[in-house]
Amino acid sequence: MHRPSWYQEGSILIVNSATCGINKDGHEQYIVDPETGVRSINSINDKLAEACEQIKAGDFNNQDIIFYPELPAIEKDIFVPKYHDGSFNSEVVRLVESSDFFTLKTLGELLDSGEVEITNGHGSPSSDQRLGEVPYIKVSDLRAGAVNINPTNMIPVALAQQFWRGADSGLKPYDLISPERASKNIGEFCILMPGQQRVVLTKEVIVIRATANAPFSQFYLMWALSLSAVRKQWERIVFMQTNREDVGDRMLEIKIPYTDNREFAAQLSLPFKSYYECLESARRGFIRSLENSPYDHHIHLGEDEIGR
Repeated sequence: MHRPSWYQEGSILIVNSATCGINKDGHEQYIVDPETGVRSINSINDKLAEACEQIKAGDFNNQDIIFYPELPAIEKDIFVPKYHDGSFNSEVVRLVESSDFFTLKTLGELLDSGEVEITNGHGSPSSDQRLGEVPYIKVSDLRAGAVNINPTNMIPVALAQQFWRGADSGLKPYDLISPERASKNIGEFCILMPGQQRVVLTKEVIVIRATANAPFSQFYLMWALSLSAVRKQWERIVFMQTNREDVGDRMLEIKIPYTDNREFAAQLSLPFKSYYECLESARRGFIRSLENSPYDHHIHLGEDEIGR
């Protein structure tokens, strides 16, 4: 059997290039000057073709070209090139290696040790059922680090309790929530503020919570999960399922800097704690002001909202 010149026994050749000369609409993709945003109409942005030409020439000095062990890929049954590209994890590895206080732990390891809880949302009511008083939170409502209540998406209490499978949502103040699929913001976490627990979350979200066994708080988790080095890892594990992004159980492979030093964790996460607690203080002050006002306002702020 003829084997190409680049063949290596027991390895899979992977080319993980960011561009292939055409955009998502099927049009030619040109190199763009990052300073001016101007396209160079004489230069096609085709990193894939460049890598393939290098391989044919026997030149593998390109970060897009990877030789990956065959057996692990077959065992996982995953043959998406970017999944096997270790460069997505290299930044968080360097971050931890440069500190004496951190080790690396995956979300799966933290889940197995009982230091975090990870769940999904409740479900998705039909559009004709969205007439009530309990907010229904869609993926598009999770942005800029906050859970934004849309007053046009409210469902009856009885229907909400069906999705909750009980009298309450099971959510807690400062839970971390991220889209899980069908969003470009997968892995970008928002914080559920006090008073927002009485909501129905779409099924397509991840909810993460530190437990009493953890040497860190929700705010440390937010600190860790919002690190650029951690965020970059999500690019490796988000796949396209037909026309929708999806992360599945691969999210458990996300690695974060871990410390068992409670004081150090509290120090790192203090800016996040101060910011979100200040937001909560401002919200309550705002509510008290409106409650003492002679005028009636209808504003959705959570369980103690004004004008219900």
